[in-house]
Amino acid sequence: MSKRILALAAALLLSSVACSTLLGSSGEQATPVSSGSSGGDGGSAGGSAGGGSQATNEPASAVLMKDDFSDPSSGWEVGDYDTGSVGYRSGSYFVESLGNGDTMWGIASQDFSDVVVEVTAEQVSGPSNDNNDYGVMCRIQESNEGYFLLISGDGYYAILKRTGDQFENLVDWTPSDAINTGDSSNQIQAACDGNSLTLRVNGQLMATASDSEFSHGDIALTATSYESDSTEVLFDDLVVRQP
Repeated sequence: MSKRILALAAALLLSSVACSTLLGSSGEQATPVSSGSSGGDGGSAGGSAGGGSQATNEPASAVLMKDDFSDPSSGWEVGDYDTGSVGYRSGSYFVESLGNGDTMWGIASQDFSDVVVEVTAEQVSGPSNDNNDYGVMCRIQESNEGYFLLISGDGYYAILKRTGDQFENLVDWTPSDAINTGDSSNQIQAACDGNSLTLRVNGQLMATASDSEFSHGDIALTATSYESDSTEVLFDDLVVRQP
């Protein structure tokens, strides 16, 4: 994973420029299930989720937003950019990074404080060494700052914070046998609750971190390839609920 860290540092400036160019994109506002409020916080691509459904044991009052991405007008942004693309495909939401450390993400155009985001993420393509990452972002600001709760195609996880154009590892990249590697599917749960950030994968606790810099913001789905080959991830059955 040292290569990943070096690649992240090397691609930082390009990633910042790529993300900021996408902030102006708009998406149609979907109706939240309950109390999620709309917003316009930034990301490299975005819109708002809604309309779909996923089985959940949580009471209906705890669910803020749901999307199974079967409705291409549910609000997530659709766009093709120099560094990648986002959009709907076959009942899923895809995020593609064209490579070389360019980070792509699609925002939900919401503003949440404390949330648990659950989503199925399937890597459908990536570099031969799976040197990439993908996952969930929370409390994303218009300046593209916020928290990244990530896994990688080669079986690592991390929690990062972006402030300005700098990334800080709140939890360093760490391997886990719980993560399905390569072109496979993983269930990701990212909780942003008060100062606590928690990442679970396939029902297993990966990591927790504590940080107080951002108290609210948007959510997003993200992917990055650190090689010249692209990475594409399909996201499905998104549920956003209260902690």
